[in-house]
Amino acid sequence: MKQEFEMTQEEMDKIISINKSTSNTVMMIGGVDMSNNLTEAINTYWAILGDKYGFKPMTAEGSSKGKLFFLAEPKPIVVPKTALEIAMDKYDSLQKIVDQLESCEYENQSGILSKNVAFLKLKELANA
Repeated sequence: MKQEFEMTQEEMDKIISINKSTSNTVMMIGGVDMSNNLTEAINTYWAILGDKYGFKPMTAEGSSKGKLFFLAEPKPIVVPKTALEIAMDKYDSLQKIVDQLESCEYENQSGILSKNVAFLKLKELANA
């Protein structure tokens, strides 16, 4: 679902400048496009705006609110994993969990069992 974003006047001026200064003429040399392509320049700038504002650049379209406003799909928010989640990820099967617990001879080396990463993964799988 698209949401509305607003760019600054300076960013709009940059888009206008790209449109004025970049040729859309294609110059082919040996089958390779050697021109300074308008579409490529605009897409590159929209990618920069997408990174800045958090939207997928190829989904941007104008808005009825005015020239500084546009609609686009937001990029999904990626929450970085914690160190514990990263450690738990290596136990991606029940067999790996059993192997890890057996290697500890069923004793928890990190204190109480509730802090053992293999046990926590087993608990997560059981609750899924």
